[in-house]
Amino acid sequence: MSTPDLSERMRSRADVDQLPADHMLRTLADALDEAVTGFYGTPQSVSVRRLVGAWARARMVWCAHTGESLL
Repeated sequence: MSTPDLSERMRSRADVDQLPADHMLRTLADALDEAVTGFYGTPQSVSVRRLVGAWARARMVWCAHTGESLL
């Protein structure tokens, strides 16, 4: 399974900006990857609600950090 594009972009930007390991971009990218893995895993261990929540939190932080439009 491939990593979601959003989490890849978040980690890449964190590397470029030389952000610490505990920065929100990195921690939420990890949380999104874990949610995706659990959602698509067998047995499924993450609900749709939890997956979408992880994506929404990651997207909000991404947009706040980069200035990209949320919508």
